[in-house]
Parts: sequence; structure tokens; C-alpha cells
Amino acid sequence: MTREPDYCFAADLGGTKLAAAIADAHGRIVAELTEPTDPRGAAYVAEQIAACADKLAKTVGIEVSRARHVMVGIPGAIDPGTGRVSLTPNIAGLEDFDVLGFLRDRFGADVAIENDVNLAMLGEHALGCASGCRNAAFLALGTGAGLGLLIDDKLFRGARGTAGEIADLPIGRDPTSQIPSAGGTFELEVGSLAIVDRYRRQGGTAAATVRDIFRLLEQGDAVAASVLDTTARWVALAVVTLQSLLDLELIVFGGSIGVRPELYERVRRALPALFSRPITIAPSRLGDRAGLIGAAWAAGQALRQNPEPA
Repeated sequence: MTREPDYCFAADLGGTKLAAAIADAHGRIVAELTEPTDPRGAAYVAEQIAACADKLAKTVGIEVSRARHVMVGIPGAIDPGTGRVSLTPNIAGLEDFDVLGFLRDRFGADVAIENDVNLAMLGEHALGCASGCRNAAFLALGTGAGLGLLIDDKLFRGARGTAGEIADLPIGRDPTSQIPSAGGTFELEVGSLAIVDRYRRQGGTAAATVRDIFRLLEQGDAVAASVLDTTARWVALAVVTLQSLLDLELIVFGGSIGVRPELYERVRRALPALFSRPITIAPSRLGDRAGLIGAAWAAGQALRQNPEPA
């Protein structure tokens, strides 16, 4: 009797979109979909994840129960001891909702949740530009800032799951100031809202989004160039800090802003003046699918390690 193949389900949850996939036991995606994240948050988003699994199972022509392992990327910190989610400002109510418990009730015990940028790091390690690296980082720059760390060939999460929460790095303010730092100091300098605000404060009038600023840069807008130069300097300081502490082989730039050559080439040019040793940076090879590919790869690995008895 021929045994039916095993499958796994992967999802990458973001503040604005949810990407989901069915993959085989090797983590290769066989069907995927993307849809806007339910703006009502928490329980509605959890139901949406489960509904995506049902839709994809039908697409592949299997029962959803054949997806024997589930991996979901969450845009926040996950306590490795309790599974509690924190630091999730973009999804209402998620910190007070037992998303892991909900998913296990729906799919069974073989469910895991992981920080979304950590999964992007795994994706680049498995199939992207960090293949072969044992010590690397994935720096996600977009609406906010996040970091996934691979140390000695393993994800590094820290004692409470908050390793890599780089948004709070105290870069971008006067270090001698007696005024307590606002949360997300680094993010408040390099996030998309900060970049647009900087453009307006420097006298720019033609940009409503960072995408507009990149477009204006191509047209020779001097304010756009100045704004990206400043942003790149803050990012370069963060990169130097990481390299000083961790001696990484590679820092992958991802996210809607980080992947743009207009930014990371500026960062690359700024680094030699800030650091005496070489630092290797590169744009994500997997782009906005890095988190989903990493989730599928991790789910497939768990499936291979715990195969269904014959």
C-alpha cells in the first residue's frame, strides 16, 4: 500500500498582510496565498490563519489534517518558556490572546510559533544569500525595524525571546540627554514614518510615502538624497554595533526599505569610516517571501524529525 505524502502548513503574519502556504516534508511550497490581515486583530486573525489552511488544503486536494506540522511567524517577541507573545503593536489584542493555544486546539499538538524576522533569517540560511553561514543576521527595515540572529548555526532568541528587538537600540538621540528615551528609539529614526517626516522637515513637499522618496531620488531630488544619506548613517551605526558584538559573516538586509539598493549601498559606503574591519552586507535574495519560506522550511524540518509512523 502506497503511503500518502506528508505535508506541513506555514504562515507569515504581518500587520497588513498574511501569507500562507502548504509545503511538503522538505519544506518546498506546493501552494500559497496572500491576503490582507484582518484589521479586527487577535482572535479574528487566528481564525483567518486557520481558514487559510483550509483553503490551501482544498487547493492541493488534501484534508487539512494531512498538514501534520504547523509553523506561524508572528511580528513580535515570543517567550520560549511560556509561548506568550509580546511587543506586537501592529495587531490589536494579540498580546492578550493565546494564539499558540488556539492553533493547537485547531491543528493539534504539532504547532509552533516563531518571530517573523527569525523565520526570514532561517529562509535566507536555507535557500537565500546566507546559505553556508553559521553566524549571520537578518535586518528587516520597513514600517519598523527587526532583527533575526543566527549564532553557531542556530537561531538565537535570548532568555525571554526578545533578542533582536533592535527597534529599542539607543541610536538616534543624544546619549547625554537626561530625558528618558522613548520606546523604539532606533525605529523612530529609520522606520518609514520617520523617513517621510524627515523629508518634510527638510523642506520636501512632494512625498507622502517612502516609495515616493525613492522615486524622487531617481529624479534628482536633493532633499530625498539627503534624507536617505541620514537614514543610512543611523543604519550603519546599528550594523557596526552588531558587528562589534557578534562578529557576523553576513548581515542580510530585508523589508520594504532595507532591500532597496538606494539604502543599503549608502550603508555599505558609510561603513569603512565607522569600523576598521570588513563588514559584509547583502540584500535579501528571497525578498518579501523570506519569512514564509523560512516558516515552510522550519515546518518541514520538524516534520522530517518526527515522521508519522508507517
